[in-house]
Amino acid sequence: MPVSSYHYLMGPLVALAALGVLILICRWVFSTSHRDRRAVRRPQPPQGSADYGLLVPIAGARTPADAAMLRQVLHDAGIRATVDGTQVLVFRADASRARGLVSS
Repeated sequence: MPVSSYHYLMGPLVALAALGVLILICRWVFSTSHRDRRAVRRPQPPQGSADYGLLVPIAGARTPADAAMLRQVLHDAGIRATVDGTQVLVFRADASRARGLVSS
């Protein structure tokens, strides 16, 4: 029977050390403190204007119910629209057609 050259506790100690290193790496990677310093901040839209991305507002309604009604009219005409409060928003490509429908 061959005699091993290391102690029987060496294997579990190496495994615990490796686990400890992995835990420390995970804590660093998933923490938010190191990201705050290097985070790229999105520019804020000017005061009084809202950034809707690809959408443009085509009409403002008095109540959210009126905005939902306008959205349904646009939906029935095949124009994708959404409501943000009392604003009715559509994609830029559909804006002129939507404004025509809303004004009529």
